[in-house]
Amino acid sequence: MKNFKIRIGILSICLLGMSGLVITSAFSAIIKSFPNESVTKIQMLGTVPGLGTLVTTLFVGVLATRFSKKLLSLIGIFLIGLGGLLPIAFHSNVNLLLAFGVLMGVGLGFTTPIYPMLISIFFDGDDRVEMMGQSTAFSSLGSIIMVVGGSTLGAVDWTHTYYIFAITILVFFIVLFTLPNDHVPVQPTSAAGPAQKKPNTLEVVKKLNKYVFVIVGITLIMSMVYTIFQTNLSIILASKALGGTSAAGIVNAIGTVGGLITGFSMKYIKRLFKDNILVAGFASLMLTFILIRFAGSLAMAMVGSFLSGFAMATIMSTLPYYVSLVTSGAELAIAMSLFQFMNSLGSFFSPMVLGAFHISSGNDAFFVGIIASAVMGLFCLFGRVGKHVTKQGVQEKAKRSVVKD
Repeated sequence: MKNFKIRIGILSICLLGMSGLVITSAFSAIIKSFPNESVTKIQMLGTVPGLGTLVTTLFVGVLATRFSKKLLSLIGIFLIGLGGLLPIAFHSNVNLLLAFGVLMGVGLGFTTPIYPMLISIFFDGDDRVEMMGQSTAFSSLGSIIMVVGGSTLGAVDWTHTYYIFAITILVFFIVLFTLPNDHVPVQPTSAAGPAQKKPNTLEVVKKLNKYVFVIVGITLIMSMVYTIFQTNLSIILASKALGGTSAAGIVNAIGTVGGLITGFSMKYIKRLFKDNILVAGFASLMLTFILIRFAGSLAMAMVGSFLSGFAMATIMSTLPYYVSLVTSGAELAIAMSLFQFMNSLGSFFSPMVLGAFHISSGNDAFFVGIIASAVMGLFCLFGRVGKHVTKQGVQEKAKRSVVKD
């Protein structure tokens, strides 16, 4: 297998992608430990890492043009571990736990844009497609390991949930010994000779291929729509008397399995759907909302959830792959950072957008999900997004070859 050590290093980073969800399994115990704190404030422990991630992704792309991505990955892993392990010793104050959650989110803000950059640097063609898929699979696998492991450790004392973050120590050393130091990108060579100064971020953004902005726009909408599914699933199931929290957990787990299987099969799925892979992803997401919205049994909801995993894995591995086709060097770093920023922004604003339009939770929110998924699928189909991006990728590669020669 090509670049086996590098694969191990990159995929180990992906295991930490869902670290912010670990403490959600301990919410009920934390609420009992802090009876004077509002439930909403305690629930923020599961969302506040997203704030740290959102802020960090604004500048990590710039840092990636100046420093080795291996170094930035190690910094991110260290911060995730620090934010996850400090609560073991300091857990008497919810505000302090929130601060540690932000710190963890800052670490995730380093790692989540960096690993697709690393994949783009070290892998090409089908290998890159396969690695993008495997990255989403390992993110799902990491979610299972960390959430289940954390809840098991915290069964007796909720503070022990945080012990699962000891895994960051292992990941740190795996990355340290498996990833090589990549070359820091510089400005492209011009007719006047090679540039000596570091690229100006604003100039890089202005020079980005127009399809980068199409891709990050799709990313924003996808993130908002998928968040509708995540935040309304348990409400839908409860309204249909299909089960409570435990049933929602089972249905969510089926979705994770769907993402795992899809992620490990991306190379073959790409060959099947070719340039219409985004269309297939949004069609699958639309079916997810339809099946669960009109589900008459838990089994039907499980099928819908499995399709949500397929949709998430196909779309969120294809979008960064498309970014990698039309960018390189400093442009790649900035574009991947922009991709991750839009992904975080969509998740953050999704509930606010529904609230602004007075769309009720549950059935009404899922109906919006059906319409939005259908619209995005049609946009990708009739806009021939995949075909145009692939064509642009070939042209960009030819240009880089000419410059290099």
